[in-house]
Amino acid sequence: MLEKILTKGFRRILEATFNDIKNQQDRRDEEEFAKDEIRIKEELLDTVDPYSSDVVLDEDFVVAAVDGSGNSNLVTLDDIRVHLLSSSTILLNTNSTNGQYFEPLEREKIEAELGEQPYLDSHWHSGVRGDAQEKLAQSLENIYPLKDVAEIVMPFFRDFTNGSINSTSDLGKSIEYGKYVKDLKEVKKLISRQQLLTNPIVHDELRTVTELAAARKVLESNLNPKYLLIDGALSVFLHFIRKYPSMPSGFMLRDVCTIARKKGVTVAAVSKNHTIPFAHRIAKMARDNFGDHSKWFCQLPSAEDPGGGLHIYEDRTYIPPTLAVPYLFSFSRDNRPSRVDFDRIWWKDKILVHGDSQATRENEKALFRDLEFMSRDARWYGYPVALGLAHITCKLSYEDMRLAKEIVDDILRAMNQEGRKASALREDYNL
Repeated sequence: MLEKILTKGFRRILEATFNDIKNQQDRRDEEEFAKDEIRIKEELLDTVDPYSSDVVLDEDFVVAAVDGSGNSNLVTLDDIRVHLLSSSTILLNTNSTNGQYFEPLEREKIEAELGEQPYLDSHWHSGVRGDAQEKLAQSLENIYPLKDVAEIVMPFFRDFTNGSINSTSDLGKSIEYGKYVKDLKEVKKLISRQQLLTNPIVHDELRTVTELAAARKVLESNLNPKYLLIDGALSVFLHFIRKYPSMPSGFMLRDVCTIARKKGVTVAAVSKNHTIPFAHRIAKMARDNFGDHSKWFCQLPSAEDPGGGLHIYEDRTYIPPTLAVPYLFSFSRDNRPSRVDFDRIWWKDKILVHGDSQATRENEKALFRDLEFMSRDARWYGYPVALGLAHITCKLSYEDMRLAKEIVDDILRAMNQEGRKASALREDYNL
């Protein structure tokens, strides 16, 4: 295969592919971007005014961050696949009064409130016996700390209907949703994508709920963070017919956002990798306008925001996400722009000032000033320190997985099951 890759024929294949993209997709995108360029430059893009390097805050605060990891193939036993899941919660104090910025809270204090850190769990299903939905539901029920399904689902409907559905009684009377009430009473029935429960989809749902469970535990604790940072986006994937989340994680996300609002905590979901179109062009625009070393942010409005949404993503699914407000931002020219999502209900209450774009902008600048202050660690400059630490402590490395699989072998031998297929598929053929 290497000989083929090094041929001119392979280069021609790739050149044809990239030309096809340029002639079809890029040309159309350029036309759409041209419609948005002036608005982005004059209304949506602005600079961050950072704190000084030796700042002493008027009031120090706690930053919490949650990240998760996992492996969908810890071991395969015949047709049963065992998943390994992990999450980690980090809490830091800005601690500017002592000059020791972002000092970690004591591990004992954190674990007394949240349990052992990092957190490990497992899941299994066969995937060929029709048990994926049942086993997934059981694991999600075990992982997520809130057990009352009615309480899990209601925050979404309150937010999505702007309060017109405020109780299970209202839900039952709803013309649109009343017919689905029976399916909203157990976690298993919340999995309305059961026909698509491939192993990757199951694993993604398990990881997402593991992280949301950790976030909820932070909010319910006495640790009192000002910010709660989550790795990823605040995306809720709606069933195209039922118009509510197609997986339990969508409901659980809105539950977490609701608790955060009640507790006065700002939830920010940060994505290093994202699919925001023309992020590179917006970054170039920022450099041209503000200078090469500028720190900047850019709101990505939705159809309901003043001026409506942007043309560059009007036909792209889930940008902006349902019930969220996304931004692009960059605090370092060495990194590609990141994305951060905020809960739209919170944003409309705390950031948006109706009829006063200048006051809204000042609120945005204060928000990103704090976010930039959280992102000054030299190891990940431009990315929040707490999230970087959470990622390191939850990540399952190749060495971690090798040792975990050795332990699996020991357990199977002790249980007299070493004859079962317990190695990676086709490993014994060296393929």
